[in-house]
Amino acid sequence: MNDNTTESVEVLVVDDDPFVREMICDILDENSYRTRQAEHGRQALDILQETGSIGLIITDVHMPVMSGIELVEQVRRSDTGIPIIILTVNSELSTAIDAIRKGADDYILKGSTIGDTLPLSVVKVLELYDLKAENRRLFEDLSRKNAELERLAFIDGLTGVANRRYYDLTLNSLWHTARRNHQPISMIMTDIDRFKELNDTLGHQYGDLCIRSAARTLDSLLKKTDTIFARFGGDEFAAILPQTASDEAAAIAEQMRVRIEELRVTDPETGRSMDFTMSFGIFGLTPEFGSQPEMLLEGADAALYDAKHSGRNTVIVRDL
Repeated sequence: MNDNTTESVEVLVVDDDPFVREMICDILDENSYRTRQAEHGRQALDILQETGSIGLIITDVHMPVMSGIELVEQVRRSDTGIPIIILTVNSELSTAIDAIRKGADDYILKGSTIGDTLPLSVVKVLELYDLKAENRRLFEDLSRKNAELERLAFIDGLTGVANRRYYDLTLNSLWHTARRNHQPISMIMTDIDRFKELNDTLGHQYGDLCIRSAARTLDSLLKKTDTIFARFGGDEFAAILPQTASDEAAAIAEQMRVRIEELRVTDPETGRSMDFTMSFGIFGLTPEFGSQPEMLLEGADAALYDAKHSGRNTVIVRDL
């Protein structure tokens, strides 16, 4: 309910006494509210299902077929927001309070003063409804923003892939899952060959283009949903591959190497297209009790070092 003017609110009046229904509707009509009527709770539920325009329910407590208390319970099972006012008499105050405990928003006493008390109660519960709705909207908006901030905290700004922070948070979890399930886990470490020379020759803008192109190309080749691919820093990337032995990881790395070798990146300053290569280090194992996840990084980093000293543009696997 975005606009709480009386003309915008349709009130469902529920009472088995037609005289009471007409009296309540007359009071509401005088205050410019639109009204619908129901003889009992079951008929009220049917009306609620048929139309989405009801903005307030005013219901008696004791009715045939379905009582006001049962109506409150049924409505609250499916709609926690729509305001509900209970009609009662002095002798039924405990019942009215029970209805409020079960989800009604207010109660008013039938009697000679109802012409004054009913409009006040309606205004109060509708204002409270709007306040709750606004609070929900603000909370949902804040939750969305917090979720987006959390997501951005784990995303590398240059490439759009996961960052080192996300890698650090995820590695332990994946490692312990592999150890608990006695499954292999592997890591691919890679970086751009002679990146400093490329950066110094063509400039940082071109270097950034190469990093972005490499990230997009490598990430597209990692099909498993539980694989983590992250920019490790500078021109270096790491992929954690759960349930993957080192030979399978090496085959994936070879696909990466070939795809990068075929890649050409255009220098925006000169329009000149150039290519580059990357080296890949692989390490994998099935973790044992007492082993640490740092073993993956150390092994893959050592394999990448070997790849650099083996002529670059190659894939090297390290074993235990």
